Amino acid sequence: MKIQGPDQTNKTSSSKKSSKSGSAGSSSFGSLIGGSEAEAPAHTAAASAIAGIDALLLAQESEDPTERAARKRMHERADDLLGQLDKIKIGMLTGTLSVGNLIDIADVVASHREKLKDPQLSALLDEIDLRAQIEIAKMKMALEASTMF
Repeated sequence: MKIQGPDQTNKTSSSKKSSKSGSAGSSSFGSLIGGSEAEAPAHTAAASAIAGIDALLLAQESEDPTERAARKRMHERADDLLGQLDKIKIGMLTGTLSVGNLIDIADVVASHREKLKDPQLSALLDEIDLRAQIEIAKMKMALEASTMF
């Protein structure tokens, strides 16, 4: 067979082709086995390199257990603050707002706030704290105004 270009071949007689296809089939089968054995170490090396990179990225993404615990505590603190704000809202709507509500939310606001590495979470916690402090200030002003008269 003579190759004339990228997609053109010169076919010889069909009898030679059939005899060559039988021998070529067995030789190509042998070359496939030999080729896969030669390529196997290259594939294994590439797979192990990728696995090593994946492990490194996973280690970088994994969160420090102390950071995870701090996040959990701050999440609970934020939930508690939001719950206290809801109690104040309900108390204002129903007319049952008491000094106890003020003390409860003031205690939560005064509780320790940890520093977190996540800037978005810290900003959200800042907004919740600010809202709680505003409500405390408004309630203090209302209490002071009611005790003056």
